[in-house]
Amino acid sequence: MKGFEDGGVLLVDKPPGVTSFGVVERVRRWSGIKKVGHTGSLDPFATGLLVLCLGKATRLSQYIVSWDKEYEGVISLGVETDTDDATGKVVARGDYSGLREEQIEKALEGFRGKIEQMPPVFSAKKLSGVPSYRRARRGEVLKLAPVEVEVHELELLEVDLPQVRFRAKCSKGTYMRSLARDLGRVLGCGGHLASLRRVAIGHLRVEEAIGLWELKERRAMGLGHLLWPIEKVLGIWPTCRLSSPWSRLIRHGQAVPMEALDGAQKDLAAKADRVLIADEAGRLLAIGSVRGDGPSRRLHPEQVFPWEMAEDRSVGSG
Repeated sequence: MKGFEDGGVLLVDKPPGVTSFGVVERVRRWSGIKKVGHTGSLDPFATGLLVLCLGKATRLSQYIVSWDKEYEGVISLGVETDTDDATGKVVARGDYSGLREEQIEKALEGFRGKIEQMPPVFSAKKLSGVPSYRRARRGEVLKLAPVEVEVHELELLEVDLPQVRFRAKCSKGTYMRSLARDLGRVLGCGGHLASLRRVAIGHLRVEEAIGLWELKERRAMGLGHLLWPIEKVLGIWPTCRLSSPWSRLIRHGQAVPMEALDGAQKDLAAKADRVLIADEAGRLLAIGSVRGDGPSRRLHPEQVFPWEMAEDRSVGSG
């Protein structure tokens, strides 16, 4: 399967003090590609993995943005701020001196699994079409609605009061700033997020990313060799190959019956959240999913790729 002619996926290790939009603007300028977007922002003070989609690869954003995120961070107990992080104004102080590690671990139990979380008022959550951080900066009193999120893993790494170091793996839309604030309130002393690093988005990890300033130094050589091919980005999904009559329907955005797949492929597709759909030569046609029950089950293309994006290279060997 051939990679995107004028784009791809770029993994950047964002430094502190730079906004996610700032990274996007720099990559847009350095690459010469106008269509550049991220798949989940990081606060300016945070560091770590920022996944960018360039050019035609921006159509992959809707899938990557839904993947789980993994973070490592430090919560500072005893001080609550209006932004729920170290950049805000202090709004409350509390005594943490008598806390023991066992108490902190027990408090963390309430933040694992599906929880109702109140987003920070200084966040991108929109109220009547306006980001809440803009309203908060104007001094408005905001009433945000709680959101259900899921914390799959929450590990206490180290306690060195007032600091608590942790690792979390969670669903999209989970705020680590809210977790820090709420943990401090449960413990009765207040707290805020002192530092945060995103180490993974799905199977993509920050160790495989390039630093922003290194990227700047290497921009003269072009960014093409740094872009990830689609099979590497979406390789967590199985590939289904179709014969000519069926692949033609997929190319035109039409669903095909499960009979279009052989036995092994049919089982893989039925169990997978998504599948890559290719023709007999392994040329990428679409991203799809299985829908329906019984005889009505069909393989539906969700994102069809132009034919010129699927030449020469195969997506798999089988």
